[in-house]
Amino acid sequence: MSSVPSVEPMLPFLLMQAESGVNERINRRVVEAGHHGLRPVHGLVFARIADGGASINDIARHLGVTKQSAAAIVESLESNGYVVRTAHPSDRRARLIELTDRGESVTRLAGAAAAAEVSALTDVIGEAATRVVIDALRILGDGASPRPSW
Repeated sequence: MSSVPSVEPMLPFLLMQAESGVNERINRRVVEAGHHGLRPVHGLVFARIADGGASINDIARHLGVTKQSAAAIVESLESNGYVVRTAHPSDRRARLIELTDRGESVTRLAGAAAAAEVSALTDVIGEAATRVVIDALRILGDGASPRPSW
């Protein structure tokens, strides 16, 4: 009999703990670089709109929140110069939310922080084990969208 079943009940907790730790470390780097007030949820918005923008409805679906909640998040990002609303190319009633230069800067900074997380893990467990972890996480997360850690 395998020893895995004795570890099994802890796996979901450990995955959530790992997600929180990675999110907090990436966010800390972003904040320390001068982007005070940003939270991990903002990174999910940036990731959603980085490739061509998105509507409030798109962002709400991506985050799993109401349109009103998504609009409040976007309003905060807009007032701090991270995003801008433009005309939607295919829906006259909707506005397209796009990153400003400042928002793109944060996206690059967060990307570098994420790469540093992978590098740190690789330093501890090695490249082959890191690949196994990445493959396992892809299987576990198949079909799911990232959700905010509030």
